[in-house]
Amino acid sequence: MHMQFSESEPVMKELCSKILTPTDVRVRLSFPTATTREHFKLLEGSQSLDFQVRDSYSKVWTFRLCTGKNGHLKPVLTKGWRDFVKRMGLKVGDKVIFVVHGNHNDQLGIQVKRNIKLLGNEHWVDL
Repeated sequence: MHMQFSESEPVMKELCSKILTPTDVRVRLSFPTATTREHFKLLEGSQSLDFQVRDSYSKVWTFRLCTGKNGHLKPVLTKGWRDFVKRMGLKVGDKVIFVVHGNHNDQLGIQVKRNIKLLGNEHWVDL
């Protein structure tokens, strides 16, 4: 069966996902370096970039992505991240997924999932 997508149907693509560690929950989210290089263009000489994402409840969050000098330190999300963690009730072991969607991959989104055991089986459920 061949499926066609029209121009009006938004497309969603996963940028990256991460299972949260204690540092991610308590301090800052370490962000994948490859994703940073590919999707976030920091201005020459700049070590931070503020960007917005929309969660599954359509709330817009502003995060700051920071990198070390000359890109040597792993990128991290600082500003806005802790508020997001608190508001969403995130815990160690939860998964965050960054996505791009829209016809031109111009809208960033964030999804949150929790791994639960149900009748002996593990399932990722949306938060």
